[in-house]
Amino acid sequence: MKYKPLYCLLAVALGLMLTQISGPSPAPEADYPATWAPVHACIWAPELELGSEEAISPYDHLMKTAAENIGWDWRMLAAMVYHESRFHNEAQSAKGARGLMQIISQRYEEEELLNPARNLAIGTRYLHYLEGLFEAATPLETKKFALAAYNLGEGKIGRLIEQTQARGRDATRWDNVAQELPEGHHTVAYVNKVLDTYFNYIELYR
Repeated sequence: MKYKPLYCLLAVALGLMLTQISGPSPAPEADYPATWAPVHACIWAPELELGSEEAISPYDHLMKTAAENIGWDWRMLAAMVYHESRFHNEAQSAKGARGLMQIISQRYEEEELLNPARNLAIGTRYLHYLEGLFEAATPLETKKFALAAYNLGEGKIGRLIEQTQARGRDATRWDNVAQELPEGHHTVAYVNKVLDTYFNYIELYR
């Protein structure tokens, strides 16, 4: 492997340890802890060279451009893309979502959604739109709401905010709004996993 040999060795060691605790590494489309991120980075992008600008995936340069266009840290976008598609450009969900950011839309041709740069441009433009819908306490809280809306739908998040306000709780903080969802809800898990992976990426890729 050309991809950061020591890093990959440590990642595989981590994977073996996790296997003892929670079983084998899940398939790319499976639900799994954010701690598997370093292992999958080596598995899905082994061609990346030590010192390469493509530190996380083969699409880092595209994610950096797309993130800059909406004022995001590219590592947060990378964390989101990782949990959407595991950096599989041709990923397709059972509901028909396609590409890196798992976009469902009748407005775009399949070729567009399978073009990494186009897929990221479309997805981040929607993220930017979602950010503008919510009045949050901090920029990070705004991103939490955008992530939640991307996963669950803007209308449903809007109704959860109304419910939170009706209970007299601060609806500018995602944790308060998330309490309106059932325990263990996939959207709460999704936001937490993206953030966990993002904070891992901050430590690994400064």
